[in-house]
Amino acid sequence: MRLASSAITVAALVLGFAAIAQQGGSGQSPAPAPAPNPTAPPARNALPQVDESALRYFASQGDTRRVNAEIARLRALYPNWNPPSDLSQLSSGGGQTPVDPIIDRLWELYREDKIADVRATIAERQSSDPNWQPPQELLIALESVEARRRLTNASDAGQWRTVLSVATETPALLTCANVDVMWRVAEAFAKTDQPNRARDVYTYLMTSCTNPGERLATLQKALEFLPTNQVTELLQHERKTGTEIDNFDSIREELARRRVEAASNDGKTTATPEDLAAVERLARGTEEAGPVLVLGWYNYHHGNPARALELFKTALDRKGGPKAAEGYAMSLRALERLVEAEAFAYEWREQAPENMKVYLDIATALLSQDPPPRLDARVVARIVPVVTGQRFPDGAQALGWYSYNTNQLQTARDWFRQALSWKPDDEPSAYGQALSTQRMNDRAGFNAIATQWRGRSERIADLADGTLRGQAAQPSLPATQQARTVEMTPAPRSVPAPVEEQPRVVVQRNTYQAEAAPMRETVVETRTTQGSAGGRRNCIMTRNAEGLSPDAALGLGWCLMEANRPLEAVNAFDQAVRRGSGRTREEAAYGKSLAYLRKNLTSEAAVAAAQAPQTGERRVELGASILTQRALAAYRDGRYTETLLALSERARLVPEQNDLMLIRGWSYFRMGRYDDARKVFKAVEKTGYSEEAAAGLNAILEVTSNVRQ
Repeated sequence: MRLASSAITVAALVLGFAAIAQQGGSGQSPAPAPAPNPTAPPARNALPQVDESALRYFASQGDTRRVNAEIARLRALYPNWNPPSDLSQLSSGGGQTPVDPIIDRLWELYREDKIADVRATIAERQSSDPNWQPPQELLIALESVEARRRLTNASDAGQWRTVLSVATETPALLTCANVDVMWRVAEAFAKTDQPNRARDVYTYLMTSCTNPGERLATLQKALEFLPTNQVTELLQHERKTGTEIDNFDSIREELARRRVEAASNDGKTTATPEDLAAVERLARGTEEAGPVLVLGWYNYHHGNPARALELFKTALDRKGGPKAAEGYAMSLRALERLVEAEAFAYEWREQAPENMKVYLDIATALLSQDPPPRLDARVVARIVPVVTGQRFPDGAQALGWYSYNTNQLQTARDWFRQALSWKPDDEPSAYGQALSTQRMNDRAGFNAIATQWRGRSERIADLADGTLRGQAAQPSLPATQQARTVEMTPAPRSVPAPVEEQPRVVVQRNTYQAEAAPMRETVVETRTTQGSAGGRRNCIMTRNAEGLSPDAALGLGWCLMEANRPLEAVNAFDQAVRRGSGRTREEAAYGKSLAYLRKNLTSEAAVAAAQAPQTGERRVELGASILTQRALAAYRDGRYTETLLALSERARLVPEQNDLMLIRGWSYFRMGRYDDARKVFKAVEKTGYSEEAAAGLNAILEVTSNVRQ
């Protein structure tokens, strides 16, 4: 072991800190200063004059650990010095001058770590004999112990720059004999934003120190303070041969777990099969919930909620607590099992803020289904106090739409008002209040709402102008609901009651109804029986596609599509895409695209379509479907230029159907391009859509007549 050169190397590393401290921790590394040598260097080939009194004393006491530590220290200070081959020479004095008994006493106190007593004894002896001097090695040893104590105390107190200053002043500490000191120096570098210097210290320990336990502990320390890639680099120093072989498997498993955990929070980052297998082994080899939770979140964020549900259930069984419950409830929601999700999330809602947020999110989604679900009165009764207690405007809005769609207009208006009291600028709630008030024939109330919101809501202005009278299409709720812990407030005076019959709102026709009609009538035609060989198959019980062959996964995907469970079908098709080849892979990519289109996930459908080559016919079919959905989405959002662009691109693939031509016409109308709109409506009129086309032409006539007047 080349302790001398190694000590000088790491000392030089630490001594560079002084310049860095003056620069405010900029991270720039000046040229390292040489390690100080407390004695003048001996002439070439001359033996150094070394005080071996400490070494002699520890040998006489049979203290092997102290002997080895002293040898390491002396080698670091005197590179040309070598210890006697026979340490018994030291214990007997080795023919050297007899040692003063006071020296033995001082070393004994030092050995007992009574540093204050050593200093007191030295002072006492010098007071009686001013010419007496203690051994230089003892003084150096005392300074080293005192420096180590100062460094340790500073480290424990989080005074990281003091740690580095002490290390700079006492480079003799920086050897494998003081591994704990080296760990603290590395931590100080990390805590002062110098990760590369921390890495250098850990590298020195891995290349110079031999104790297997300390080497493993060094990597464990590095895991805490270094990025994953730098810890991975340290693994190259693993000793695989010799008498002391390293076993760093636990470090590799932890690194794999961290990489999978990072990927579990980012659906765009995919973990390697090797890392996933390592975490699977960790999960099987322990009863702790941690590794299972990592796998659960990875599967959830990578589109496999069915597998995630299984893993979160295992984590719950292992007492994974609120985080496991959060994942379980979110997986149920992703699988569209909203009734189960609401009941489960309700039981965990008070355990953590995240659990309350998930419950409110699920309850809102449950109430917002179209058509409205048949909910037990107890379900609504337990949702209401949570929504009001949390003052959650999106939940109040959802209760409003649930009441509205079940024809409970007074209750609906109360809930929309409640939502607005918590979030005064919530336009969807104001729109719901306006619709409810209008349906109740409360003209004064409706006029008050219209006056307040006319300048902020085009929809409410249209209602007031009579252009959308009676139209009760429910707007989309906000995608993100944030739970808030605030004071309890009373619920609105009415609570939605269970309804046996749930009538849908009747849409009355009017001059402008045809403008909205295409949005209701246009559908993306997708075939869901591709690959079916024997009619409708039974896939009521969800199976995990991971263990299926590519062909079996493909069959499961089509079955789930027939059962109108597209998100589960995506997982099955994805398995067939990953593991299949040829025709199977092509069919799976096609099915995955259709599944995403079924859920209006246009971008995901486009990506899925590119995962495997498709026939020309299918490329056209998928391209037209994707562009149709993009046009519809843009039209719904009032992005009429994007609507026209998507329709024009679609028209290059397939002829434009009448309902999409109507959308084109109304887009021109909304943009004020009345001549273009008139041409489109007249073209539609010739195809037999005379009533819808006439509505558009009449609207153009009304607008242009008003302009001329």
